[in-house]
Amino acid sequence: MSSTRTRFAVVAAAALALAAPLAIRTAADAATTHTAVQADSFTAAQVLAGVQANMTTANKVNSKPHINTMTRAQNVNVYQVASGVYAYSSGMAIDTDGSDPDPDPDHQGQTTWQDSNGKALGAHHVPFYVLGDDCWDRKTPCPHFFFKEHNIKGRQFALMFYKGKVIGSIFGDTQTANNQTTSDNDSRELGEASVKAAQLLGIPSSGTTGGVDNGVTVVMFSGPSWIVNGTNANLNANTQALVQKALDDLGASMGGTPPPPPGSTFEAETGTLSAGGTFDSNHVGFTGTGFANTANAVGAFVDIPVTAAAAGTKTLSFRYSDGTTAARPATISVNGTSRGTLNFPTTANWDTWATASISVPLTAGTNTIRVTGTTAGGTANIDSVTVS
Repeated sequence: MSSTRTRFAVVAAAALALAAPLAIRTAADAATTHTAVQADSFTAAQVLAGVQANMTTANKVNSKPHINTMTRAQNVNVYQVASGVYAYSSGMAIDTDGSDPDPDPDHQGQTTWQDSNGKALGAHHVPFYVLGDDCWDRKTPCPHFFFKEHNIKGRQFALMFYKGKVIGSIFGDTQTANNQTTSDNDSRELGEASVKAAQLLGIPSSGTTGGVDNGVTVVMFSGPSWIVNGTNANLNANTQALVQKALDDLGASMGGTPPPPPGSTFEAETGTLSAGGTFDSNHVGFTGTGFANTANAVGAFVDIPVTAAAAGTKTLSFRYSDGTTAARPATISVNGTSRGTLNFPTTANWDTWATASISVPLTAGTNTIRVTGTTAGGTANIDSVTVS
């Protein structure tokens, strides 16, 4: 069982960019790998925006609020955002049960649920979330969200969203039941997840000082078809393999429309950066999961993969921001060949986005567009490039 542990609060999560489309991060490298979304797929941002739009009073499942495990505030609610799909937003406390080595002094020997071979789930290997062990209120229906009343069982799949990332997770552990006195937490708590889940989402994962106070949205899919099978060795991979299916199913069930056919806009974060660059999301108004922020150096670059249905001269329109007092010109290269210098004039601030365009020849299929800074400031922040 999980138990309450003394934690030092970390900086509260930054607000999620709700309205902008996000690229999907997949598999075990969800925190660092940037993967393009297929044309017939729903993006994480579309789904998250739909989930949050449906987290209304009319859709609330619990009549009494749950306790945020990190902050102890009784302000967490659960909503039915689609048929058989339940969501809540909270902080994230770190569960290390079933793992060795284990930095958590209150560690219990095993998780509530096991893998397909009957082994306790390893919190350092399997991304899992935690729900209450019983109905704290001893009433039916339970005034608090109680998983047994909603067709949720062990290893039940969920999407977890945090600061532009989305991963898959499973129901792996429970908070203390009413008949247990070994812990001072209770089954009304929400917001705990395993070390692996925190690592994949980029959240500090120490069992004693890790976690985050808010900003994590968990979307649980009920029913037997969403139970994930596997062992500690492959449960993470099996879970991440369901992420896009879950996004597409939920997006469709909420009445959404998939993105348009491919070809036009390509997010900078689907590419790669030279040393010192980062993909950031600390300025509002971007599309995708964020934007490319190169190092402040001459020669710093971002490579963006784009596709063209046929060869020919195309216009590349870069969406960018430059909140400094000086323009940041850059060399534009296609597949390793320089095609000229493009000026990126200043914008009102880093939250203001503009476009700069250049015509270049593209080959049919995949092309690599490199934007290389020619001044000590590196490039402007590059959000995306549109091919027309």
